[in-house]
Amino acid sequence: MRQGLRSGEPRPTPHHADSASTADSDASAPSHDTTGQRRPPRGFGPARLPSGPRTFADLLASDQDDSGDPTTATGTVGRSTGLDNQSDELLIDDTKAAVLGIRKLTGRHLILYTDVPTSADVDELPAAFDAAVPLWCQYFDLTVDRAADWQMIGFLMSEKNRFAGAGMYPDDLPPFPHGYQRRRYLWLYEQTDDYYRRHLLLHEGTHAFMDHFLGGIGPPWYAEGMAELLATHRWQDRRMTLAYFPRDKSETPGWGRIKLIRDEAAAARGLMPEAIMNFGSTAHRRVEAYAWCWGLAVFLDVHPLSQASFRRLRGKVSDPDLTVWFKDQVGADWPELNEQWQLFVMNADYGYDILREQIQRVASRPLPPDGVTTTIAVGRGWQSSGIRLEPGATYRVRARGRYQLGRSHDIWWCEPNGITLHYHQGRPLGMLLGAVRDDARPLAGLTPLARPDGIGLETDLTIQSPGTLYLRINDRSAGLADNVGQIEVQISSVVTADDR
Repeated sequence: MRQGLRSGEPRPTPHHADSASTADSDASAPSHDTTGQRRPPRGFGPARLPSGPRTFADLLASDQDDSGDPTTATGTVGRSTGLDNQSDELLIDDTKAAVLGIRKLTGRHLILYTDVPTSADVDELPAAFDAAVPLWCQYFDLTVDRAADWQMIGFLMSEKNRFAGAGMYPDDLPPFPHGYQRRRYLWLYEQTDDYYRRHLLLHEGTHAFMDHFLGGIGPPWYAEGMAELLATHRWQDRRMTLAYFPRDKSETPGWGRIKLIRDEAAAARGLMPEAIMNFGSTAHRRVEAYAWCWGLAVFLDVHPLSQASFRRLRGKVSDPDLTVWFKDQVGADWPELNEQWQLFVMNADYGYDILREQIQRVASRPLPPDGVTTTIAVGRGWQSSGIRLEPGATYRVRARGRYQLGRSHDIWWCEPNGITLHYHQGRPLGMLLGAVRDDARPLAGLTPLARPDGIGLETDLTIQSPGTLYLRINDRSAGLADNVGQIEVQISSVVTADDR
């Protein structure tokens, strides 16, 4: 899987409620008041949106009652625009600010005022912001020259009253828990974690960049999804990577989006794409909404079935039917994306490899009388055997082969029964898994691939419902790229006493 947009060395030298922070060990709600409301941009109202299963509980219970679900309201992110009766400019007095304990950090694209004590991570925030600007240009297909003179003014606040006293915190700003952006200004509360402080700056910066250069930010799922996608980053040796998919939680202290998705799925509150696309303007009062928007954005931005259409949305941000247009573009691939989204949610993890986890499908056929032998790559997710199994019949699946788990470190040699010294999701690491999925019918409910059976070296399968046999090894998605080898799998019919 790609590792995002990367920058070179940085040069030496707007509307939105913030993204909420959560550490992996604590997903509690923010402490600041979150009741502030903002005006939707002109031309946006309730849009026509796709219908379908809203949550994973719906997939299991087929409950389509939309009543009482605050996350499914239609609408767009409320934001202030240049049409508001508010002054565009703050009258900033650097001398007065300094007297109040507010210092000034200057970069090419960001002037940052802060009362946070000096540190390397705080003082290089303008450099990090500067490094992000050409990457935003790259993602949104703009020439870097377009943004040459673009500059934001930011306020990183430990004590809000200082900034109010310095004329840097307008009286008409609504309450916000972590960050807020309006036109060329952004406000951030100080954060516990250096990573999340920078993430929050890039989140608000993404909104400002889109609003200024694209003329809008789109509906909530897209606006917040893009801000989260392009704020999730890696900053090392003054080089920036945006749209970074973290491989370990230690890379993103305070972020916690993956844990939130896992926890929600475990509690049967996993959301399908339509539910996320239906988020209204108040959905992001809950931190879980940011996790779902990040998850959907990164999934659609990477998956080959959706990437091209998703990236064209940058030219549709002012279209009230952006969501409908996107689904129309995806067309017949929408059900396939929904199934693969289920697997993404059910197996959400650091380093999840969306490309390697694509379901590999081939046309299926009945099992020949003499059986069949196929091979399964240990570096891929679910792969079709190409064999259709019939209900009431029993099949024997035998596997053989020796393959390598891990290539960069901790190399283990494995056979289809797996390694019992290491377990993943309750089964030995590297064990051959199987699931039967009826490719002849549209998927109804949760994909069987999310609930596989153990195959190992040999097992007999008695089939209850017809379908194609799918196979893979039991491994974390992040580990697939390090695996080497394949498994030879033999499938044959078993003659039972009832068949004689």
